[in-house]
Amino acid sequence: MGFVDITGLDGVRTQGHEVVDVADITENAPELHRQLRLDERPHIEQVMIIKKANDRSVFRGKKLVMSRLHAEELILALMAYYGVPDRERLFTVYSDFSPCEARCDRKLPATTDRIFSARHGVGDYHGKMTRLLTEASQVLPKDPAFREELAAEKERKDALKEGNTKHRYETAAKANKVMRSGRGGHCGRHDHRAGLVLVPQAGAMGPECAESTATDTADTGLGKALAEPPSETTGGIDFSSLQLQYLADPGDGSGLQHAFRAAVNVSGRDLRPSSGLAAATQTSDAFFVWLSLHPHSFWVNLHPDEPDRIVDDQLGRTDAGRVLLEADLQMKKTVGKLIHPHTPLGKRYWDGIRGDCVSSRNWILPAPATVYQDDDKLYILDAPLDVKTETDDGAAAGAPSCLRQDQATEEHNEHLERTLLLPRLRKAINTAPEYAALRRVYLARVAAEWYRDLSLRKDTAYGELVNSGDITEWRITDGWKPRDTFDAHVDSYMKGEFKVTDRTTSGGTTYVRRYVYGGVDFTSVPLRELSEERFGTEFATLPASVDRSLRAPSVTGRGDAVWLGAPTPRQAVAGLGPAEKPVSAGTWAIRLLPALLVPFALLLWRRRRRLNTRSASPLRRAATGGGPRRRS
Repeated sequence: MGFVDITGLDGVRTQGHEVVDVADITENAPELHRQLRLDERPHIEQVMIIKKANDRSVFRGKKLVMSRLHAEELILALMAYYGVPDRERLFTVYSDFSPCEARCDRKLPATTDRIFSARHGVGDYHGKMTRLLTEASQVLPKDPAFREELAAEKERKDALKEGNTKHRYETAAKANKVMRSGRGGHCGRHDHRAGLVLVPQAGAMGPECAESTATDTADTGLGKALAEPPSETTGGIDFSSLQLQYLADPGDGSGLQHAFRAAVNVSGRDLRPSSGLAAATQTSDAFFVWLSLHPHSFWVNLHPDEPDRIVDDQLGRTDAGRVLLEADLQMKKTVGKLIHPHTPLGKRYWDGIRGDCVSSRNWILPAPATVYQDDDKLYILDAPLDVKTETDDGAAAGAPSCLRQDQATEEHNEHLERTLLLPRLRKAINTAPEYAALRRVYLARVAAEWYRDLSLRKDTAYGELVNSGDITEWRITDGWKPRDTFDAHVDSYMKGEFKVTDRTTSGGTTYVRRYVYGGVDFTSVPLRELSEERFGTEFATLPASVDRSLRAPSVTGRGDAVWLGAPTPRQAVAGLGPAEKPVSAGTWAIRLLPALLVPFALLLWRRRRRLNTRSASPLRRAATGGGPRRRS
C-alpha cells in the first residue's frame, strides 16, 4: 500500500481509499506513526492510503486494456488518477515483499520510504511459495483424495454463490418497496401487511405494467447499492448517513421518483446494506405518515407532570412518533453531558450561573429548509434543525421547583444558555449519529410538506392520502408504546443523568439545581426556495447526478457523496425513457482507466528515453547523430 500526503489539497477524489488524519494515527497507532516517521514530517496532516495496487493486465493489439504495471507503478498511476499532483507526496510504500525488480524501485520518488517484510529472490517468502505451488501442481492432481476434496470445495462455493445471488435479489426486492404505498401510484400487487408494493405481476395492472423479471427490482440506483458489495458500487457508502433529498411525481399516476444522498469515505462509516435498507424504509414510512396525518398532530412532549400529553394518539402509533420522542429524550442526555460540572464547558456554565436555582426547557423545531422546485421535482438542498430555550419553573411531580427570580437574573441565565450551550446542542442535533433518525424523518417531513402543496395544484399519485388520517399501513408492530419513552424520561429526570457531589460551604446553604428539558415541534416547516439562477450556479451538476442515480449509484463530482435513487414503479418496469441506462461506478472505472493511464505511460516513456540518452556513451551518440553541434 502507498501512503500519500494530501494535506491542503482540494478536490482530491478519495473514493475507494481510506483517508486518515495524522492526529488519529498518533493517538491510535503509535507504532505505525513511528514506522512512517511522521514525527520527522510535521508538514503532513492528512494521509490517503492506497491499498489495492496489485492489478495487472495486458495490451491487446494497440488497445490499452490496462497497462502492465507492478504495484509500485500502479500506486503512482492511481495518484494521478485521483488527482494528487505531486509524485513526491508518496512518502511511504509498505509491502509484504520488495519491489518487483530494481527498475520498479527506481521509479519511486527518492523521498519515498520503502518498508518490506522480505526481499525477492531464492529463499525469500515469495520464492518459497512459488516452489511449493509448483510442486503441488505436479503431485496433487493425481491424488484421488485431493480430487474428491477439490470437488467438494467447488460444490460448496457454487452453493455459496447461489445463496449470495438469492440474498442480493431479496435485498433489491425490498429496496423496490421504498416510497410506495399500497393505495395508489403503483404498478404491482399490494401487500396489506406491509402496505407496500411487491414485484409487479404480468398483466395484473393493465397494459401500462409490462411483464417484470427478477432483474427489474434491482435495476435502480438504490437497489444496486443495497444488493451489491461496496467494492462493486462506489467503494464505501456510509449507509448511516442515508437521507432523502430528491422527490418527483411525473403526474401520470405511476408513483414517485426519489433519490437518497449518502456520504462516502468517511471515518466510522456503516457499510452494511441492511442499515441502508432500514434507513430508506424509515424515511418511506415517515413520508406517508406526514401525508396522512394533519400537521397539527406533529409534536411530542416529555414533561413528568403530563403523562396524558406525550404525543398525538395517531402519531404515537408510528415509527415517526417514536423517533421524535426518543430524540427529545436524547436531547436531555446530550445537555446532561454538556453541563456536567467536571467538564471544561460545564464548569464555565456553572461558574456563570447567577441565583440559587436555574431551570429551563429546550425543544427542537425546524430551521428554514433550502429547496429548489422545478415543477413536479423537488431538490432538498439543506434542511437544518434548530433548538429553542426558555426559562421554566421546573415544577414536576416528586421534585422541588425553582421559584421565580428577578428578571435580570433569569435573563442572564437564559443568555448564558443560548450562547454557551445551544450552539453545541444545535451542532449535535444536525450532525451527531444519535440524531440521524430524527434528521431522516424531518427530511421526509419537508418532502411531504412540498407534496401536500403539489397535490393542491395538480393530480398526484398519492394525493388521496393527504389528511386522510389513516395510518394503518405504517403502524408500529414491535410492541413499543409512547409511555415507554415517557417512563424512561421520568426515570432520567428523577435520578438525574449524573450525580456529582461538590460540597461548597457558603453560610451553611446547599444549592440544588434541577432541569426539565423537552419537546419536538414539527407542526410547521419553513421553506426557503432557491432561485433558478442560484440553483444553476451553485448546483449545476445536481440534476444530472440525480437522474443517473435512478438506475445506478451516482457519485458526485467532488467524490464526497453518492446518490441512490429509483424511478417510479411503472418506469422501473417499462424502462426509464429512451436514453441509455447509466452504468455503474465500477464499469465507469474500467472504461476510464485506459484513458487515465495513457498520460502516465507517456510520462514513463519520456523519462526512460531521457535516462537512456544521458547514459549513452559519446561514441554511440556520435554514431546516431546525437553528438555536439556547432552553430555556423
